[in-house]
Amino acid sequence: MSKWGSPGSSTPGFTIQSPIDGARLARPVTLGTSGSQSITPRRTPGLQRIPYEIMGYIVEYLEIVEVFDLSLCGPHFQYLVREERFCKAIIADKASFTAEAREAERTGEYSRALRRVAKRHQALSQASPYVLGIVGLADSYEYIHGILCYIVESRPRRWLRILDLHGSAGCELVIDIPTLIHEAVPSSAKKRKYKFRVLYHAHGITSCLFSFALPDAENWLLIFKAEEQRIVAKVQLESTAKIFVRNNKDYLYFGTHSEEDADGFRKWVVTGLRMNDSFWFLQKIHLPTLVGYDIGSTVCFEIIDDYFYGLSNQTDFEIRETNWTSYYHCFRFPLDDPDPKKTQTMEKAYSWRRQHDEGPIDDRWGFLKLERDQASGRLHIIESRKEWLNGLSGSRRSYYITKVVFDSELDVSVKENSDTELSVVDGSTSDSTSIATGTSAPITPNIIGRPSTNPIGHLDKPAIPSARIRAEEDVHRGDESSVALLFTRSQTHLRAYERCCDTFLDLVDDPPITSSSRRLRLRTGYRKWNPIHNLVLSSGCLGGPNCGSSYETSKINEENRQPYQPNKIYFWPPEQKPSHRNPFLDKIYEILNPPGYLGRVDACSDERSLVYATGEDANGLKLLVYISFDPAARLSGMLREECMLGERAAGDGYNPEASTGGNITQNFGDYVAEGKGKQKVIGGYPPGALPFYVSDTPSTTTHTILPPPEGSRPWAWSEKAMYQDLTGKNFTFAR
Repeated sequence: MSKWGSPGSSTPGFTIQSPIDGARLARPVTLGTSGSQSITPRRTPGLQRIPYEIMGYIVEYLEIVEVFDLSLCGPHFQYLVREERFCKAIIADKASFTAEAREAERTGEYSRALRRVAKRHQALSQASPYVLGIVGLADSYEYIHGILCYIVESRPRRWLRILDLHGSAGCELVIDIPTLIHEAVPSSAKKRKYKFRVLYHAHGITSCLFSFALPDAENWLLIFKAEEQRIVAKVQLESTAKIFVRNNKDYLYFGTHSEEDADGFRKWVVTGLRMNDSFWFLQKIHLPTLVGYDIGSTVCFEIIDDYFYGLSNQTDFEIRETNWTSYYHCFRFPLDDPDPKKTQTMEKAYSWRRQHDEGPIDDRWGFLKLERDQASGRLHIIESRKEWLNGLSGSRRSYYITKVVFDSELDVSVKENSDTELSVVDGSTSDSTSIATGTSAPITPNIIGRPSTNPIGHLDKPAIPSARIRAEEDVHRGDESSVALLFTRSQTHLRAYERCCDTFLDLVDDPPITSSSRRLRLRTGYRKWNPIHNLVLSSGCLGGPNCGSSYETSKINEENRQPYQPNKIYFWPPEQKPSHRNPFLDKIYEILNPPGYLGRVDACSDERSLVYATGEDANGLKLLVYISFDPAARLSGMLREECMLGERAAGDGYNPEASTGGNITQNFGDYVAEGKGKQKVIGGYPPGALPFYVSDTPSTTTHTILPPPEGSRPWAWSEKAMYQDLTGKNFTFAR
């Protein structure tokens, strides 16, 4: 039996194949137990007659968004996104490492999880968010894994507020900072001038840096659980240079770029904490070979599963002027035993980054991160670089993807794949083994001279015989100065890349032509696999003299030779049309660009949302703007007036006016509501009302605050989220 199962069923007196199978009977049907009335049903043509199991095999070759699009082709295909057993198989195959999958494991609602993932990917790639709102006023903030931690310093009161935006929380934790530091560091009781900032928050554990200068400078790392009003640990720091914190529910590690080495360069040093008994590991982890100091640009640290990971895109402290090859330096060690002997380092065969003669790099645009594949769980290195490739006068932003592979994974993989083929090219070994966990796709290192059916264009002709060739799917070519509208670095306040939907995301300042005032907009670009490319490869026809007729030759152009279609660029909100202004669009721009808040923009994002702080008012407070691509996101009191979709930028033969007639809003009647039973068409809602399937009530879960230890003053409580007092500032674009 296929892994997709078979939902066919029969009942006494009424024998018919289930409509879920997508097929209708071609023979008469007998209705009733006594009578015999023959009815010849109308035959369903085309794809709608494909059996359930065959459709399962087709779905295996589709992306999750394509499955969702297929379900919209007609009612016969609705089972693709509504039949729980079928959806469970799709989620397990294509999105098993997502938050939606984890929720579905608890609730059993796999169909909802599939629709949510597909809509999120589509919304992100086409710059069409579901929720927009102002969620607070703050002096400073951090946005970590969907948790907003922001500090409001209304002296003498200083509060830290923690709001779960991914969980659509309607209440937030509030921490009284003066009381907290008095309980943690009693010697600071009389200090009035100090600095307090959030470093990290995960699994209900918050880490903060507390510093004061009189009479002597002291820096403390405070680690606490607000819901338990318990200070887990505190430690006085020798240095705070480039300090970072990472933790899960069992272990915490922090590091600083503070160790002076004999060569005169500073190095990283990391210290670990075991949570259950607040035990600090006696042995510090020294990282003398980890080059780089700018977290997020040249180095990256993460805790994933049971390992601490470190990553750098630099390999030498000295600047080399001669021919050089750059490699990633990636390592990990187990959280429960930070022993240098157990540290694993990624081999050079799998960690090649670039050759210097590919061209110079503009370091201002770069970012570096580790990301887990949502389907297989495999880790990947994601790096963005702006380069002048092969001596060209124009620069290009590109996004590079490298699989993370360690020896232990290779050893397990080799044992499970006895037919592994090894080939030696120019003295290098090519290994097609697979990681034991995740999918069975081969791990292919960036091997010297590795054959490729269609190498990336700008590396098609290596400058030297030993140049590496990257796989097409491992390079996403972004903006190119010769063909794309460019924004300066000062106009680009956020740069991100989400591999789950092959999309880059920017928050840009795009002033209108008629004004020089700031206008923040989202800008996305996503790529899609070119299906014609596979036909070209299978036919062996690349536009040469052996391609057959002139018709075939005309169809196979340079674009069809590329494995991916050109990037589709979207902006949101759409342009305001001078000829017919949309008042609602003015409201959206007013939230994104609040009047009176025109200072520095500080933004951060993840795979489902982004938050940015803009400007300062007379009291020094910044507005926090929240944008979510998750269709399940909620904010209390949110309104719906129009469905504002992303606007595709002109280019690549696309004419927005010809395609949409200039219409920037979406007709609600074109959408089908989700719900049990019969599908209903959305429409006829008065302005400001929400569809029946969308609730403006966020999560009603309240924080249970335990009393503090005996003899201690309470310093944490739960209250209504600040954003609920900012009425009329939250909108949903439910569709």
